[in-house]
Order: sequence, then structure tokens, then C-alpha cells
Amino acid sequence: MSRIGIVGNIVTPHRLIENATLLVEGKKIVGINESKESELKVDKKCDFTGKFIYPGLIDLHLHGALGHDTTDGDLNGLKEMTKYFATCGVTGFLATTVSESYSRLKKAIEIVSQFRNEHHISYAQILGIHLEGPYLSEGRRGAHNVKNLRAPNLSEMEEFLSIDPGLIKRVTLAPELPGSLELIEFLSKQDVCVSLGHSQADQETCYLAYCKGAHLITHLFNGMDPLNHRKPNLLSFALGFDDITVELIADMIHVHPDIMKIALKCKDEDHFIAVSDAVRPTGFRDGEYEFGGELMIVENGIARMKSTMSLAGSTTPLNRCLANLRSHFQISHSRLAQIGSLIPAQLIGMEHQIGSLEINKNADIVIFDDELNCHATFIHGEKI
Repeated sequence: MSRIGIVGNIVTPHRLIENATLLVEGKKIVGINESKESELKVDKKCDFTGKFIYPGLIDLHLHGALGHDTTDGDLNGLKEMTKYFATCGVTGFLATTVSESYSRLKKAIEIVSQFRNEHHISYAQILGIHLEGPYLSEGRRGAHNVKNLRAPNLSEMEEFLSIDPGLIKRVTLAPELPGSLELIEFLSKQDVCVSLGHSQADQETCYLAYCKGAHLITHLFNGMDPLNHRKPNLLSFALGFDDITVELIADMIHVHPDIMKIALKCKDEDHFIAVSDAVRPTGFRDGEYEFGGELMIVENGIARMKSTMSLAGSTTPLNRCLANLRSHFQISHSRLAQIGSLIPAQLIGMEHQIGSLEINKNADIVIFDDELNCHATFIHGEKI
């Protein structure tokens, strides 16, 4: 089994180790030598002096790219998505669906399951599925087609989970809908990450949902009522309750930088992640696209629903979101690695395998420069 030495500035969750060597053997990380010239024998040396060696990014909210969407239920589309996001430094992601009919969601889940079973790991890995909807509030539906929204249905969810047990790793729902709290408790017992979003819930309902097992907030500030100082709601709960984790679309379009600054002040480094919420036009061109059975218009890289002009996800991959956080708020590389890798891995129960550069973890590694441009990606120890 060959041993590779990757030289550069190693980004760990708590510190930056400059001019060090990350040792990889087979598919695993086997050591960190805190010098440029490793004292241990290596079969191959990859010199990225001056660059930053990150754990592969993990995007928990990603719909599509290059004209493809998870909800299409298309094997080739999924393959193209995994290729593209690997070039952005994303080594694992949750294939995210939009609110759709039972039959379309069932097919999408089946195709993701088939893709994972048939394709060996060569590009970004689909770690599982994120069902965003269909159990969402009509009043805060955003880009979701109102025709596809419905009340939580335990039998439907049991059928989705049974297609490939363990595949569905996250569900976004509105906690105020009838049956939501029962479904949250059920999903939590199945080790599914439950996220609150597209909701008009009051703060008390959000706290009850937290007690039932919901520990994440979907795209903070978006898909929820604005802050009301006399009427606590999902937003006040997200910002004020320490133990809830929030995700934020850091494309500088969904949330103004001055408002993002408030979120960063409210949430400690263990309860904040970035996501792309990337949709079909990502990496592609402006124009008209389908999303959830309706038309989406993309102009200057900004995606909106044609009928309502509501924002419809982003076209900014996760590495550029992290670059925005770094340039606007001077966030350290170590914290960016937590925001983009470790905390997402923890939320889906995979932190023992991925999410940080530690011995015995998978060698999913990305090489970035200081502006988070991707120079190389390693999947399970193989440079792709």
C-alpha cells in the first residue's frame, strides 16, 4: 500500500500547522508530521507549499448543478453533479430534493440509492439525501410549488425511509403543521437530522420541536418570518437559543453581510454552518430552468421563481461561500474548516469518518489557496 506525503499548511479544527506533511496510506490519513520534509518514508510527495490543506467540504443542502437536479431522478445528472462539485472542493454532500409529488420523490430516492450502489467512489460522494419538504408552510414556501406542499404524513415518510434504510439523513419541515412534532420525534429516533425551515412557527413551537429532536435551522433568515420584538418566532429562536445550530447561505445575496455579522455574533463556532443551496444553473449559464414544476429565471447568476420572483436557491458553490465569510469577516481557516466540514459531519453522524484531518479518518482532502480557490481534490486518498 503506497504512502503519500501532502505538503502544505494543514488546517485542523483548532489550529493551522504551517509547512507540515499530511501522511496518507491507502484510503486513510495515517499521520501529521509538523515539518515540510517528512521524516517518514513516502512513496509519493505532493508539494503544495504555501497552499492550505483542508478536509473535504461537506454540503448538507445542495439541489443540483450544470442543468441537473436531484429531484429529476437521473443517474447521469447525479454523476455530472458529483464531478462538478469535486472541482469546488466538495468531497461529500446531501443530494437535496424540493417539494414534489409522492411518486417523484420516491423515484428520486430510488435513483440516488441506485447511484450510490452502482458507482465506485471517484468524485464527490453522495453521503445521503436531504428532503427539503414537502411538509412546509404555505406562507413561507419560497421557491417550493404550493401544489406539492402537504401535511406531515408518517406513513409516507416510513415508505421513503424503507427504500434504502439510512439513506435519508436530513429532513426540513415546518414544526407548526399538524403531525410535525410526532414526525420529528420519529425521525430523530431513526437518526435522521431534523431541520426547521419554511415555517411561520412561534418560538414555543420551535422549542417543542427542539425537545423532540430538531437540532438544525434551514437557511437562516430565509423561509421564515422576520424578527418581531413582541412576537418571538423561528428567527428569534434560531438566534437566541444557544443549543440550536443554524445553516446560512453565504452567497451575499440571500443575506446581507451586515445581517450575517449579527448571526455570527449570536452563534458560537459549534452551532453555525454554511451551505450552498446550489440549484440547477450552478456552474452553468443564465436562462430559464425548471424547479419543482415551475419556471426559474436566472439573471447575473441570481435564481428567482418566475411567478413570484422569490429567490430560488443559489448558484454559488460552498467554497465560494466560505471565501465570502473569510473576506468579509476575516474568519480563520480553522473555523472555516469547522463551518464547512466538521460540524456538517457531526450533524449527520459521520464525524468519525470524515470532517477533519485526523488519523484514521478518510483521506478526503482539498487544497485551497488563501481565497479558497480549489487546486486539488483527493477522494479516499486518490487525487482526482
